[in-house]
Amino acid sequence: MTGTRVINLLAKIGLPPDLLHSAESDWQLRTDLGLSSAETLHLQVQLEQLGCTGFNLWDTHDYSLQELETMITAPEENAHSALGRSEVNHG
Repeated sequence: MTGTRVINLLAKIGLPPDLLHSAESDWQLRTDLGLSSAETLHLQVQLEQLGCTGFNLWDTHDYSLQELETMITAPEENAHSALGRSEVNHG
C-alpha cells in the first residue's frame, strides 16, 4: 500500500475503494489504475493546489503512486525549510 495522501486524492476523484485498498506504491496511474482523462485532470488540479508544480500528468511518463507521494511531500518539506530559514534570519 502507498501513502494515504495519494490514496485520499484518488478517492476524492472517484476511484473505487477496493482498487485503492489493493494499490501498491509502484502502481502507475494509467497502466495499473486506468485513470480516465477526467480523473487525470482532476488529479492534476488537486496536486497543483497542494503546491506540486513542474510536472504534467498528460506527459508520456506514467507516474507511479510513490512518485506522486514524493511530489506531495516535497512542497511541504520546502515550506518547512523556508520557515526555518525565515525564523533564523528574523528571529
